[in-house]
Amino acid sequence: MKSLALASLIALTALFGNASAQMAPMSGHTMDGEVTKVDAKKGWVDIKTPEGRMKVHFPPATLENVKVGDSVTVELGMKKISSAK
Repeated sequence: MKSLALASLIALTALFGNASAQMAPMSGHTMDGEVTKVDAKKGWVDIKTPEGRMKVHFPPATLENVKVGDSVTVELGMKKISSAK
Protein backbone atom coordinates (compact mmCIF):
# COMPACT_ATOMS: atom_id res chain seq x y z
CA MET A 1 0.00 0.00 0.00
CA LYS A 2 1.35 3.39 -0.97
CA SER A 3 2.17 5.54 2.02
CA LEU A 4 1.29 9.22 1.91
CA ALA A 5 1.30 11.90 4.59
CA LEU A 6 -1.10 14.78 4.11
CA ALA A 7 0.53 17.44 6.27
CA SER A 8 -2.56 19.57 6.19
CA LEU A 9 -4.31 21.54 8.82
CA ILE A 10 -8.05 21.87 8.49
CA ALA A 11 -9.18 24.82 10.52
CA LEU A 12 -12.74 24.18 11.63
CA THR A 13 -14.32 27.18 13.24
CA ALA A 14 -17.79 27.91 14.51
CA LEU A 15 -19.04 31.45 14.84
CA PHE A 16 -21.11 31.87 18.00
CA GLY A 17 -22.32 35.30 19.09
CA ASN A 18 -20.01 38.30 19.15
CA ALA A 19 -16.97 37.92 16.86
CA SER A 20 -15.04 40.47 18.93
CA ALA A 21 -14.62 37.97 21.80
CA GLN A 22 -11.07 36.92 22.63
CA MET A 23 -9.81 33.99 20.53
CA ALA A 24 -9.13 30.66 22.22
CA PRO A 25 -5.91 28.67 21.62
CA MET A 26 -5.85 26.12 18.81
CA SER A 27 -6.44 22.48 19.67
CA GLY A 28 -5.49 19.68 17.32
CA HIS A 29 -5.92 15.99 16.61
CA THR A 30 -3.90 13.65 14.35
CA MET A 31 -5.26 10.43 12.85
CA ASP A 32 -3.86 7.77 10.53
CA GLY A 33 -6.19 6.18 8.03
CA GLU A 34 -6.78 4.69 4.61
CA VAL A 35 -8.18 6.49 1.58
CA THR A 36 -11.44 4.81 0.51
CA LYS A 37 -12.60 7.28 -2.17
CA VAL A 38 -11.08 10.25 -4.02
CA ASP A 39 -12.67 12.94 -6.19
CA ALA A 40 -9.55 14.91 -7.09
CA LYS A 41 -11.40 17.22 -9.49
CA LYS A 42 -13.75 18.45 -6.75
CA GLY A 43 -11.20 18.11 -3.90
CA TRP A 44 -13.00 15.49 -1.77
CA VAL A 45 -11.39 12.45 -0.14
CA ASP A 46 -13.01 9.80 2.07
CA ILE A 47 -10.78 8.36 4.79
CA LYS A 48 -11.35 5.37 7.11
CA THR A 49 -9.63 5.78 10.51
CA PRO A 50 -9.80 3.80 13.76
CA GLU A 51 -11.92 6.69 15.12
CA GLY A 52 -14.41 6.43 12.24
CA ARG A 53 -14.91 7.52 8.65
CA MET A 54 -14.59 11.08 7.42
CA LYS A 55 -15.04 13.05 4.22
CA VAL A 56 -12.54 15.91 3.94
CA HIS A 57 -12.08 18.70 1.40
CA PHE A 58 -8.67 19.83 0.12
CA PRO A 59 -7.62 22.07 -2.76
CA PRO A 60 -8.02 19.80 -5.82
CA ALA A 61 -4.32 20.02 -6.78
CA THR A 62 -3.44 18.50 -3.38
CA LEU A 63 -5.22 15.26 -4.31
CA GLU A 64 -3.72 14.71 -7.78
CA ASN A 65 -1.49 11.83 -6.59
CA VAL A 66 -3.78 10.42 -3.89
CA LYS A 67 -5.27 7.01 -4.70
CA VAL A 68 -7.74 4.62 -3.05
CA GLY A 69 -5.79 2.40 -0.66
CA ASP A 70 -3.14 5.02 0.22
CA SER A 71 -2.20 5.30 3.89
CA VAL A 72 -2.52 8.90 5.09
CA THR A 73 -2.13 11.02 8.19
CA VAL A 74 -4.68 13.78 8.72
CA GLU A 75 -4.20 16.65 11.14
CA LEU A 76 -7.35 18.46 12.24
CA GLY A 77 -7.52 21.68 14.18
CA MET A 78 -10.27 23.70 15.80
CA LYS A 79 -10.15 27.16 17.26
CA LYS A 80 -13.10 28.71 19.08
CA ILE A 81 -13.46 32.30 17.96
CA SER A 82 -16.29 33.39 20.26
CA SER A 83 -18.74 32.15 22.88
CA ALA A 84 -22.45 31.45 22.51
CA LYS A 85 -24.75 34.18 23.78
